[in-house]
Order: sequence, then C-alpha cells, then structure tokens
Amino acid sequence: MTVSRDPGSHLRLVFTTPEEPRPAKQAAKGDRSDQLALPYPEETAVFFVFVEAMDRNRFSGIVGDYAPRWVIDVRTVPRLDTIAGSRPSAFHLFRKSKASYVDLFGRLGIRSYRSADANPAVWGIAVSEILRSSERKGPYLFLFDDETLLQAADRLLPRLIKPVIGKRARFARIGHS
Repeated sequence: MTVSRDPGSHLRLVFTTPEEPRPAKQAAKGDRSDQLALPYPEETAVFFVFVEAMDRNRFSGIVGDYAPRWVIDVRTVPRLDTIAGSRPSAFHLFRKSKASYVDLFGRLGIRSYRSADANPAVWGIAVSEILRSSERKGPYLFLFDDETLLQAADRLLPRLIKPVIGKRARFARIGHS
C-alpha cells in the first residue's frame, strides 16, 4: 500500500494495488505542460472517494485530475452542493468531464445505511448490471460519505465489478487522514 500526501491538505490518496493509477495532471506548478499532461487514468481505474469533509476546490481537482467517465454516488443523501457549490455546478463539472452521474442509492430506493440493501454485496450487483448494460468505460469515481460503507465496499466491490471492468481493474481510495 502506498500513501501519497498533499502537504496543503488533510486528505491522502491511498493505493491498495501495486500499480498506481496516475492523475491526468502530473506537471509541476508553473509548468505549462500540464495542459496536455499524459497519461490519463486508464479506463480500468476505480477510485473510492470519501467526500464527507471535502470542499468544492478539492472535489473539482479530483474530477479534473482523474477525468472520470462514471460518477457513482453511494450516499443516502447525495448533497452535491457541499462538494461542488450547487447541483447545477456539479452537473456542469460532470458534463465537462464527460461523466455519467448515477445516484445509486436513490435509484435503488436505499434511504439508510442500516438497511440490508446498503450492503455492498447487494448494491454491487446493481452496479455491475448498470456498467454491463453500457458501452461506456471508466475511469470510475464512487462517492462515499460513510467511512464504514467505504471500507466494506473496498473489500467487496472489486470482486463484483472486476468481471465487468476487466482483469486489469485497479482500485484506489481517495480519503482523509
């Protein structure tokens, strides 16, 4: 496991696989090459993002750096205004990234983390079906505001969605310390 810390932030990026997904922008500050920085994250990169204490600048940076094609919201109350300023701002950010947004718990009618359906073993099957029914590939961002649910998803979701994403799927957590 590798931990990358941003000195100006209380967040950390934790990679749970030996190969590390790379953000789109890797150039040093002031280096103009960041406009066309490559490589972009692979379509098999999956990021579990803990957004509970995340501000809109940090969230916008994550979406910009990792260029997701899917944003799957795994929160009982998907407050986009807290991470993007407003719902319209969030959807503008997703359109700019060409990402499809899925309010997973809303779609499945899950209103509480205590519900049996909130178990990743249950909703992971729904995610697999959603991804399988689309030709759209990744990268994938899963948004969480419950640390326990994120940890359970980190244990269970890889084996449920790897058959859909591919054997080369790599999973990483973007969270707080």
